[in-house]
Parts: sequence; structure tokens; C-alpha cells
Amino acid sequence: MNQRRNGLSNVNGKSESVKEKERMIWSEVGMLVGTLSLLDIIVRGLVLNCPFREWAGSLAVFFIIIVYYCIRAGASGMLMPRIDTKEELQKRVKQQRIDSIAVTFAVAAITMYDRGFPHTFFAWLKMIFLFIVCGGILFLLRYVIVKLSYRRAIKEIKKKSS
Repeated sequence: MNQRRNGLSNVNGKSESVKEKERMIWSEVGMLVGTLSLLDIIVRGLVLNCPFREWAGSLAVFFIIIVYYCIRAGASGMLMPRIDTKEELQKRVKQQRIDSIAVTFAVAAITMYDRGFPHTFFAWLKMIFLFIVCGGILFLLRYVIVKLSYRRAIKEIKKKSS
């Protein structure tokens, strides 16, 4: 990634402050692209009610930007504060469970809005299955992130104490 960025840059040998300014410019460009793709999704998808194929590219770009940010922020420890104790770990896991259930309800509500209210037994089973699978996967991902954050904090504490 740095090689590609350096290929686009003309300040390869410059000082750290110049490189930091360049990183800020690239960050602003990314925010602008994300904002424009979200605006395109809202205008063409919701306001003008255009077919999905016309605004699917903007949705893909917006999704990629969000996923990339979440991966980078999660890897750097920005998304999850330090978890030093078992009690704090349990508190975070409980909070992640509540958040996962709330997001799962939102996904189920959006699905019912899109497909309509289920009228048959099997449609209800599909909705319940969607709720369970979505909630399970989301909670599992969030649990792994919390657990990794806890292990990282414990490792840092052990390094400092020895």
C-alpha cells in the first residue's frame, strides 16, 4: 500500500511533517469519496427510486470504505478502549450482546420493510432464522474483537511488570 501511495506522491524523501500533511489530504479525499457515494445512494436509490444497478457501484464503494476503516481502526485499537480486568471484559461482552441484538432487530425490520410482513409459517421461520444467524455472526465477530483487545491489554501489562 505504501508503494502505491509513494508512486502517487512527489514528496518521498521529504520530512515527516510534509508526509503527515499528505496523509491528511488523502484522508480528506477518502472522506469526500465516501460522502459523494453516500449522497449518490441517497439521491438515486431513495429519492429518485432508480433501479439498483444504477447505484450499486456507489453502494459497493461506500461499503468498502466503511469496512476498510473498521478493519484499520480495529487493528490499531481505536474502536475498543482498553480492557484491563475480567469485570470490564464481562461488562464489554454484555454491551456487545445488547448492541448485536439491537442491530439484528434493525436488520429484521429492514428486511420486513423490503420484503413485506411474513404471511406464511415458512416465511416466519426464514425471518427467525435470519434473526438468529445475523445476531450470532455479529455477536461472534464483536466477541472476538473484545477478547483480542483484552488479551492485548493483558500482554502489555505483563510486559510492563517484567
